[in-house]
Amino acid sequence: MNTKRNKRWNGDVATLSAAYLKNVIEKMQAYGDNAQFSTNGTIHGPNYQVINTAGKKMSFDSGNLLIQTDEEEFTSKISATIYSLEQVKALLVRINSPLVKTTATRTRRVASSTSVGTTSSPRGGSALAKAKEQIAIQKYEYYKTNRATLPSDIREHSEEITRMMESGISAEEAFTEASKLCFDH
Repeated sequence: MNTKRNKRWNGDVATLSAAYLKNVIEKMQAYGDNAQFSTNGTIHGPNYQVINTAGKKMSFDSGNLLIQTDEEEFTSKISATIYSLEQVKALLVRINSPLVKTTATRTRRVASSTSVGTTSSPRGGSALAKAKEQIAIQKYEYYKTNRATLPSDIREHSEEITRMMESGISAEEAFTEASKLCFDH
């Protein structure tokens, strides 16, 4: 008997859901800047631990509830990678990107073509709108964190920063390039 309870996460972070990653990001923002995923968990996501700058660790299950784990749970090849907050946010943006959504939609349509007259459509708003929202959040967080070191007229280059980030570069790189533009004037 193959039930949902017996299915496990396959170890590929690209298969994690956007909702799961949003919860992980929320815990990282509250408790620490790094996360490490375990091989244990469910198909919905693995257990994970959040690590702060002092090296203290808090472990959560796939439902984002605090759990007690042993050190061995986070020592396998899959869980050896430690992800920064920026990397997890970038993964969320990549999962919400239009290309990933289109591929997933096509897969669902092929799979559902055996059903009589059913088609599948993405729910929950435009993927492009979600990607733009994530870029805006990353841009604001970077600005808020580094406001004191940025040129005073950096706001005049907001649209250029957004365009650079939409092309795939990080907020830090976009602000660095925009800062150069401020000094060229």
